[in-house]
Amino acid sequence: MIGSRTVGGGPRRPHRAERPERTHGSRRRRVRGRPDDFVVVLWLLGVNYMLFAVTSARWARVLVAVVYVLALVVTVRASHPTRGQRRVLGWVVACGVVVAGVAFATLPFDDASGVTDVMITAVLVLTLVLVLSRVLRHRTVTIQTIAGALSAYLLIGMTFTSLFAVLAWVDPEPFFVSASSEGAPDLQYFSFTTLTTLGYGDLTVASGAARGFATLEALVGQIFLATLVASLVAAFRTQGQEHGTRRPRSGHP
Repeated sequence: MIGSRTVGGGPRRPHRAERPERTHGSRRRRVRGRPDDFVVVLWLLGVNYMLFAVTSARWARVLVAVVYVLALVVTVRASHPTRGQRRVLGWVVACGVVVAGVAFATLPFDDASGVTDVMITAVLVLTLVLVLSRVLRHRTVTIQTIAGALSAYLLIGMTFTSLFAVLAWVDPEPFFVSASSEGAPDLQYFSFTTLTTLGYGDLTVASGAARGFATLEALVGQIFLATLVASLVAAFRTQGQEHGTRRPRSGHP
């Protein structure tokens, strides 16, 4: 037959149209085998939380921005984006770094910090979307899934922290009613007490826009805990119980 001819008695070489299929299949197997790193993301966000809670110095602000970008990079790796999506994300991060650098070089510190907060808010929103999209695609609930959900919860509070910083920068009036400081520790403290609905009452926002976003944060935090995190933890425990009951039937110890 014509399709089975060989040259010099050797095996027939595959056509060019057949090779991309095997290459594509091997790439898919490599992508599926790559583990998620949401535990690393959770650790990075925890480091940033402690930095924000301790100090609002300039070096801390720069370090916080760098750690946020690292968390975004790890999240992008876990979300398995296409080459075009990676290129777009790279341009977004590069533009943000350039804009922040130019702002600190040419503007006063308060204005440069405000521009940086805008960039950080965009990075956090992008990271939050990628984390949630990846977690919701998990077919089985693992430790990485739980870590991803907890990372998303921290990202919500940190996103609103940066958003409150932007509002405090653009509004000439004081952000809080009875507080002279509007530094990063105070803004993060207010954001997470609002997210968890603790409601200590020692810090109260003054403007209508800030009150609206604070109410939205409280609603998002409660819905997130009551739906996604609770269901993932319940599914993880159910999987563990099912795995334990199947072991004696299979005859393995």
